[in-house]
Amino acid sequence: MARLKPILAIVVLYKMHFSASPSYGTLNAALRERAELASKIDLLVVDNSPEAQATPADFCGRYVHDGTNSGLASRYNYALREAVAGGATWLLLLDQDTTLTDGYLDELAELSTRLAGEETIAIVAPKLIDVNTLQSPHLPRYRRSEYALDLQSYGVLGGLVRAYNSGAMLRVSALQAIGGFPEAYWLDYLDHATMHQLQVRGGQVYLTQARLQHEMSIHRADKHEDPAHAERHRNQLRAEIRFYREFGSVQERLWHRASLAKQALRSARDGFPAEAMRLMRAAVAVGMVKE
Repeated sequence: MARLKPILAIVVLYKMHFSASPSYGTLNAALRERAELASKIDLLVVDNSPEAQATPADFCGRYVHDGTNSGLASRYNYALREAVAGGATWLLLLDQDTTLTDGYLDELAELSTRLAGEETIAIVAPKLIDVNTLQSPHLPRYRRSEYALDLQSYGVLGGLVRAYNSGAMLRVSALQAIGGFPEAYWLDYLDHATMHQLQVRGGQVYLTQARLQHEMSIHRADKHEDPAHAERHRNQLRAEIRFYREFGSVQERLWHRASLAKQALRSARDGFPAEAMRLMRAAVAVGMVKE
C-alpha cells in the first residue's frame, strides 16, 4: 500500500449521493483547491448504501462500496486498518452531513503536525455547536451542575469528557492500543464508548478553537409510532443501556436512570405509550449494578 499522508479522513455515506453530503463536498473542494491542505489529508469515502454510485469527476479520494450496511464501527475499523497499513498518524471521523470550515481544516492540519509527537494526546475534538450551545465535548451528564465547559477555551482538557465522532481526529496508535472501535456499539454510543476507552488508558482530549455547526439527531419515535422510528429508538436505548452499565459511574447511572424515567413520564403524558414503556424499561436496566 502506498504511504498515506498524516491524516486519513473517512466519510461514511448511507443512502446519500456525493452531491448531497456537506462533509464530502466541503472537504473534497478544499483538497482540490488548497495544495498545502491536500499534502496533509487523504480522503476515504465508504458507502454503506444498498447500491454503489459513480464517483464525481472532481473526486480526489478513494471510494469503497459495501452494501451490507454492517454498521459504523466496522467501517471505522476498516479505515483504521488502512491508516495503520499506510502509516497515517491520525484518523479523522466525519459523518455525511457536517459542513466543514476553512478554519477547522486549517487548525486540524496545524495540530496534526504540532501534536504528532505528543503521544498522550489521543483525541483532537472540535467544538460542536447546536443553536449556540456546546454539545460536544461535554461533561458526564450528572456533573453539568458543577461546572460547564467554557465555549471560549481550547487546548488540553482535564478530566473525563464525553465527545462525539463527528469532526474528531483520533491518534491511530491510541486506537490500536484499545483494539480499535468497539463493534458491540455498531452505531449508537460508538463515539462515547471509543472516547471513554481512549481516556481511561491515559489519552487526553485536545479541544480546538474552531467550531462546527452540528444538528443533534432525534431518536424519539413520532406520534404515529412509526415502526422504523420505533426500531431506531429501541436500538439507541439498547446501546445506551450497554454504555452506562459498562462504563458509567454509579452517579452517572443513577442520574441517567432518573433522566430516562422523566422522559418516560413525558412520553406517557404526550400520548406515546409504547415509547414510554421502552424508556421506563431502559431506566430500570441502566440503574442496575454492573455485571
